[in-house]
Amino acid sequence: MAEEETVLDDDAVVDATDEQDRRNALEIIEDTLAEYGLAGLTDRVNAMLMEGSSVESVLIQIKDTDQFRDRFAGMQIRKDNGWPAISPAEYIRLERDYRNLMETAGLPAGFYDNPDDFADFVGNDISVAEMSQRVSMASTAVANVNPQLKNQLREMYGIGVENDGELTAYFLDPERGVSVIEQRLQMESAGLSAAAIQATGQKLGKGIARQLATQDVQEREITQRLAPQAGLTQATLGGESATTTELAAASFGLDSESTALVRRLRQRRQAGAQRQTGGLATGMGLVGLGSSPGQIDS
Repeated sequence: MAEEETVLDDDAVVDATDEQDRRNALEIIEDTLAEYGLAGLTDRVNAMLMEGSSVESVLIQIKDTDQFRDRFAGMQIRKDNGWPAISPAEYIRLERDYRNLMETAGLPAGFYDNPDDFADFVGNDISVAEMSQRVSMASTAVANVNPQLKNQLREMYGIGVENDGELTAYFLDPERGVSVIEQRLQMESAGLSAAAIQATGQKLGKGIARQLATQDVQEREITQRLAPQAGLTQATLGGESATTTELAAASFGLDSESTALVRRLRQRRQAGAQRQTGGLATGMGLVGLGSSPGQIDS
């Protein structure tokens, strides 16, 4: 009986050891998956370990998944281009160095800062040193650009509104740089329109909203300038009123016709207010003139 208990105890120890080994293996692989950006494979890995697969076997199987191939797309590009294979750790190190380089150069968010962007760099064997040289050349071009050209790029297309990093991105990759800046302008335009709705109850037209975003107008400025004029969006006695878009165009000097309209509406309202005030004053004056001391005494 004692021997049976001993056997059972030994089996329990073995089971506990196996369970601990499996947990340790899972922790190791989970850390690796997190570093790879493949945390979504954790359940699949756990199932492999439960089936008795070793850590080495699991890692090999992971590399044969679509998720791994998508995450490290540059590896297949390297293979197709005849470049030597690199490890996932080397791949991630390259990505990190690329990202640090772009951030240091002040390039805008969304420009060369995700795995899809870096896949082509890795796949075409572009070293960090070579990429650094490209960024440096683009930065130099920005520093030496004609000031008038720089102003026109800013005024016409919003390029460089945030900082010179946008211009650097534009010189580094015009097509990609413009798409990133376009996305920013769209977001800012929508934000300005939302601020206009809060101030007046009406949204901005896309064209005016974009012009304002290009000029780096802030949402608080929209609120400050339009809220006091919200009454002009209501029709006067003559049936004329201004839209929020026209108010914005006039307030920020974007359209002469809108400016004239807003001026005309203000004058009409002021004249109306003066007539009301004058009529009240006249009425009070008539009462005063008609009430002589003698009349009051009587």
